[in-house]
Amino acid sequence: MLWQTKRLEVLQHLQQQRVIPLAVRRCAVKQSLWHPRYSCETIRQLASLLQAGLPLAEGLSLLAQQQSHAQWQALLEALGRELARGVAFSAALAQWPRAFPPLYLAMISTGELTGKLDICCLQLANQQQEQQRLASKVKKRCATR
Repeated sequence: MLWQTKRLEVLQHLQQQRVIPLAVRRCAVKQSLWHPRYSCETIRQLASLLQAGLPLAEGLSLLAQQQSHAQWQALLEALGRELARGVAFSAALAQWPRAFPPLYLAMISTGELTGKLDICCLQLANQQQEQQRLASKVKKRCATR
């Protein structure tokens, strides 16, 4: 599975791989796959890899290989390709607004500018986890009333 947001990018990537596609079609993805829980989990794992000293591109590649959801695997591979083209990580994430909301972009951009991407990723993951915990607590309270 190859995943890009633009048809031309798909065709260019396949051409670079010397593959001639018989057809390129758009596929719908279940909204539930973009649940904040997955984004948070991915950013937390990336923070751990960065703190262990792995370069960003290698970290994304490793996460893609370990991903159980084909859509997330394709997304992580697409991010890696964007990095290889010289696109900033925050700009690459911006192409996936359903998976990475504006707060992610701001925190990642801050990490890029300060050289502390690992710390910013970890803080972002912690903040998102706490937000999800509070949202769950509020939903439970509302359901019991």
